[in-house]
Formats: sequence, structure tokens, C-alpha cells
Amino acid sequence: MQPIDLETEVTRLRTLGSDFEDLHSDVLHLRPKPGPDAQQKITTVIVATNALVERALERLDALAGSQYTAVPGSRPSLEAMASVVHAGATAARDLAAALSENPAQGAPYPRSSPDQAVQHAAASNTVAEHLAEAAHHLEHAFTSCYYLARGIPRDLQQHPGQQPAVTPVKLSASQYDALVRLSQGGGQVFSSIRSVNSRAMDGNGRTVNQATLAVLTKHSLVTVDTSTSLFVGQRLVVTEAGRQAIAAYKPSASPVQAVPASTATIRRAR
Repeated sequence: MQPIDLETEVTRLRTLGSDFEDLHSDVLHLRPKPGPDAQQKITTVIVATNALVERALERLDALAGSQYTAVPGSRPSLEAMASVVHAGATAARDLAAALSENPAQGAPYPRSSPDQAVQHAAASNTVAEHLAEAAHHLEHAFTSCYYLARGIPRDLQQHPGQQPAVTPVKLSASQYDALVRLSQGGGQVFSSIRSVNSRAMDGNGRTVNQATLAVLTKHSLVTVDTSTSLFVGQRLVVTEAGRQAIAAYKPSASPVQAVPASTATIRRAR
């Protein structure tokens, strides 16, 4: 069981729901012209839909492996989260079907080209049907996200004693130092075109070791805002679990230094 900050998780679900709702509106009002226009517009929304499905899978994985599973009512919530993944993937399928019905603009074989006007007219109706189906599934996705964002806090309030106590993560001195710095001024992880590796810095511009950051994110002490590109910079935010880890931190006792035998002999002689 991986402890996570459920308050942060609820915020992520609201954001995911909002993004699905925006995409639903885009698809609902999509009126592409058959040919290159439809190719470009439908491709754009397919890419966006698949990105949201990936984020929905991450949220499902986080909730299914967290302390929330011990709370009564969590099973319907997890099933609803799985339905978000299914709805998003089905929407992507419908969008792909619309793309396949769009007339390609390549040159046909000689003497085998149908009338382009007739072809485009037939394609317009079929493409519109697939887009309407995709919009329907995207609506299910965003309404389910909003349902979860309301339902999870309600479950926790109704059953406060059912959630197992989370043992704070034991931190090394360097991990504690990095977590404190991020809690005070935030941080950012970013990458550049010239480098394949990302870098992380706290709010004061000090580097955060990648191995240290990996531990902090693994235990959900720090979250990374992936709504922006690494080239722009993604915010690092300390979670409630991270703040609890800071409060519970106990530095290791300093090792007792042995007194050299010669020194001990001199002291006894005195």
C-alpha cells in the first residue's frame, strides 16, 4: 500500500475533469471540412485524448494502490475511475474511426477516381457521427472525474476511522534537507533541447539531486505538475504526506567517537 496525499489527488481529478470537459467542447463543436482540414483537426484531438487517457491511468493506479482502498465506498470509486479510462479510450477509438473515414488527398489510380463532391458529402455525415459518439464518451469521462472529486472527500468524512494510519517515510538527512527547501519555496523540474536529462531546482535556484527527487516522488511526498511541458518547467509541490514527513523527521544520532588509547592513558596519568 502506497500512502498518497488524497487532498492532492482530489485536486488532480478536478483538473483532469476540467481538461476532459474542454476537450469534449472542442470535439462537440468540431466541424471539419473533408480532406486536409479534417486530417489536421481530428489528429489534434486524438493526440489530446490519448494524453488524457494516460493521465487517467495514472490516477487509477495511484488510487488503487493507496490507503484509500481501506475506506468503505472506495470500490465504486475505483470502478468509476476505470470507467474514465474506458470512456477516454473509446472516444479515441471513435476519433480514429472518423479519421479513417476522411477522404485521403493522394492521387488515385487512373480511371478509378470517384466524384470528389459525392465522396466528400458521404464522408461528412459519417465523420460527424463518429465525432458525436466521441463527444458522448468524453462527457462521461469528465462527469465521472467530477463525481470522484466530490465522492472521495465524502467517503473520508463519513468513515474517518477506516483509513489506516500512514507511517511517515523515513528520510535521510539529504532527503529531509531537499524536502524542507521545496516546502519553503517550491521548486521546478525542467529540461532543455540540448540535454536529454531533466534538472530540478528549488525556489532559490539550488539543485535538487535527481536520486533524492525520485525517492520523494515515489513516496508521494512531492508531486510534479505535468500539465506543463518540461521545456517550460513543471512545478514541484510538497504534499500533505511530505509535510508530515518533515514534522516526523528525527535526525540520526551522531556516532560516538572512540577515544584513542594513548589519549585515555594520558588522561588517567593526569
